[in-house]
Amino acid sequence: MLRASLRTAVPDCARFMPDPAASESHALLTALRQQAQHWLATRAISGDTLREALPGIWLARSGRERVPSAALYRPALGAVLQGAKQVLAGDRVIDYRAGEALLTRLPVPARGVVAAGNRSAPFIGLVIELDPPLLRDVLTQMRSAPAAREVTAFSVVSLQAAVLDCLLRLLRLADDNEDARRLLLPALQRELALRLLQGPEGAAVAALAQPPPEARRLGTALRTLQRDFRQPLDVTALAKRAGMSSSQFYRRFREATALSPLQYHKQLRLLEARRLLQQGGTSVASAAFAVGYESASQFSREYSRLFGQPPRHTVAVSRERR
Repeated sequence: MLRASLRTAVPDCARFMPDPAASESHALLTALRQQAQHWLATRAISGDTLREALPGIWLARSGRERVPSAALYRPALGAVLQGAKQVLAGDRVIDYRAGEALLTRLPVPARGVVAAGNRSAPFIGLVIELDPPLLRDVLTQMRSAPAAREVTAFSVVSLQAAVLDCLLRLLRLADDNEDARRLLLPALQRELALRLLQGPEGAAVAALAQPPPEARRLGTALRTLQRDFRQPLDVTALAKRAGMSSSQFYRRFREATALSPLQYHKQLRLLEARRLLQQGGTSVASAAFAVGYESASQFSREYSRLFGQPPRHTVAVSRERR
């Protein structure tokens, strides 16, 4: 380490020598953004949209900063190609921008918002669903495999050149012919799994492929909640299923998801109710009772708190679109 007295002797040019790895990543990010813009332009997509480019691979575009939108985040890599995004999970605020990605390892209700994007420089994102069995298969074949560690649902990763290169070839494949897409997609998905496991967040990705014992038991409880969200919440039964005491389960659940079991349960109900209202043909009261609420007024209050609009607004918008 240089001593303070010697730092002035370091030539200025040495401090600003270009980093070859950073230069390569910047060039690949630019090429990836241009490929995404080309894919959208050739399909005459200019407004706010979320389109599937390949199976399990989605392009998002937004020409304006947006209010938080609630959704169930599932295991995926959400890369920002232009602009910035923010995710709100419980009391946790996660910011990430161009050249970074949100790595989601557990299914968690959260609110996402476009934090930077306008008409001249719209937000552009690329979402790649992650397949735990594929990751597990690649992990077991690696000679230098990362050791899985206990992780939370979300983390922000810097997109390395190897990952950016793989994403670029995936997006180019979306413009290729049907035979190329069918035959080459599995190989590129496998390569992406390897690059993620070899990257700085390899241990966290490995935890998605082969969760440590406690995380695996917590995952069982999450799947039970997703399946039985219409039923009254029984934290004691969930804790027993996870092999934990109620206090330990509550603490680990909140550490992993940034939500309490009650908040998680409630948001699953409200997300399903919104889906029912958006597809039409369902009244507000019917949607409330269908997801397990016993009081339509309580449902309306909690719906408005999560989505920023009362359920009748969702019904009205759904009717206008039909």
